[in-house]
Amino acid sequence: MTVIIYVIFGLLAVYITVCAFYFFFQDRLIFVPAWPKKKGKLLLASNYEDVILDTPNGGSIHAVLIKSKNPRGCVLYFHGNTGNILRWAPIAEELTSYDFDVFLPDYRGYGKSKGKRTEENLFSDALACYRAVLKRYPEESICIYGRSLGSAMASWLSARTKPGAIVLETPFISLAHVASYQSKILPVKAFLRYRFRNNLYLRNATSPVLIAHGTKDKMVPYKSGLRLFQLIRDRKDTSMLTIPGGKHRNLNGFPIFREKLSRFFDRYFPSR
Repeated sequence: MTVIIYVIFGLLAVYITVCAFYFFFQDRLIFVPAWPKKKGKLLLASNYEDVILDTPNGGSIHAVLIKSKNPRGCVLYFHGNTGNILRWAPIAEELTSYDFDVFLPDYRGYGKSKGKRTEENLFSDALACYRAVLKRYPEESICIYGRSLGSAMASWLSARTKPGAIVLETPFISLAHVASYQSKILPVKAFLRYRFRNNLYLRNATSPVLIAHGTKDKMVPYKSGLRLFQLIRDRKDTSMLTIPGGKHRNLNGFPIFREKLSRFFDRYFPSR
């Protein structure tokens, strides 16, 4: 009996230790600025411009404006949680093929961007980026694009701005939902400092929304994106693209993704 008690207390101690680890190091688990395979100078086929924005609460945001030859507007691209501009610029550059300039910012602590990272600061930085884009482009020609973690910034902005359209690639209903999926036995909802409640933000969006998600996504489950869509599906100009077999990082490799995105852009951003 004594052995069983020791085992129980031992398992309990391990469980508490793991919970404490997730609580104190959650910032490092959610935000992963380093990307070892991408070092050195930014190399793009397109012309681009470096932009530095001073943002609220001591923030300094580095972004690149990637130029298209004949832009019909601008995509404000919020990237995923892993890697900085060196990794994401070539990915975001693909959107220039749809005749858009692309404004790609790094989050605080990523690349050359600086400042204390909090949920409030991330959102205020996103708004500052939107306003910077708005100085260069008419609002109806702006598309807010959020990929994975970036869907939080895109969804939050959607409730406070009126861009021409919004695209969410592999989004989640909330960060707690994703964390619970990844750590099923831990009470992650109790100690998460970042909430990213996309389900609340999107309810107040008035712009057209396209949600794209793959059924084999093991990072952000397909059902998370689907539930997000179901919350706003009755609203006009809302659509979802389900990609059978699609994973978290390969949707742009599916012809159906490129075709749907092209039609979506053509519908809401007529060529000049």
